[in-house]
Amino acid sequence: MLKEFLNGNINLTESASDWEESVRIAAKPLLEKGFISENYVNSMTNDIKRLGFYIVLREGVAMPHSRPENGVSRTSMSLLKLENPVNYGDNKVKLIFILAAEDSEKHIEALTGFSELLQDDDEVEALMNAKTMEEVTNIINKY
Repeated sequence: MLKEFLNGNINLTESASDWEESVRIAAKPLLEKGFISENYVNSMTNDIKRLGFYIVLREGVAMPHSRPENGVSRTSMSLLKLENPVNYGDNKVKLIFILAAEDSEKHIEALTGFSELLQDDDEVEALMNAKTMEEVTNIINKY
């Protein structure tokens, strides 16, 4: 399930200057495909500024998201894998998964494979240490 959502929506890069830039880079594939609007990207960063780093789900992993009415046209996900972590508050994050859900039911489908991945410490570690797109997709394709 996760592989369908992330297909064509994965970026690998060396670093981001800060968490805001990492959100923008991570959201870019969804923005370019028209699955989300610029307003959705702005809403994600504004939500984090207002509510804090609640989006850090475990060491090294964050999932920025916002409400569907803020600019989601299609339920989708993207992944930015950073070689060098970026600070999300006191947390160092290397994997930024953007979640965009059309409604409250659709996000359950998107999160099923993601939650399975998050429960596997070895796979999360392998994903954080992956150096190539092939390594990343081989891990994601299991979910």
